[in-house]
Amino acid sequence: MKIILLKDVENLGDEGEVKTVADGYGRNFLLPRGFATLFSKAGLNLIEQRTAKIEARKEEKRQIALGLKEKLQGLNLVISMPAGDNGKLFGAVTNGVVAEHVAKAAGVAIDKRHVSIQGNAIKLVGIYDVKIRVMDREYANIKVEVKAIEA
Repeated sequence: MKIILLKDVENLGDEGEVKTVADGYGRNFLLPRGFATLFSKAGLNLIEQRTAKIEARKEEKRQIALGLKEKLQGLNLVISMPAGDNGKLFGAVTNGVVAEHVAKAAGVAIDKRHVSIQGNAIKLVGIYDVKIRVMDREYANIKVEVKAIEA
């Protein structure tokens, strides 16, 4: 099914793009919720009329994301977790834990799905590089130091 997106849909595309999706996805999710319309000449004309507004919104989102990246870039977090004598944590530092600490340190709410830890979780004491996605292909790099506390 060929559609025109009326709103940004994560993992699919941005407003105004023409996409081909599975019939069920389009018919049961995108169309009823107003995220898309069927591909037609009338739909293309509507998008062409709204192109300037769409571009302005995209630029505004881009500027907000770049501001967020500047705020987060180079942030150093210290997370204390219970650990054994060998430095192995009792538990793990996950995406959600990092997102909570970023929210406390920087005052910015981050979705845990946007946090990227190499190996999915931190299970040892040490210093780690963590990426936070602020836009499609824009990432902020932060340092996370995991320290041991006695259990």
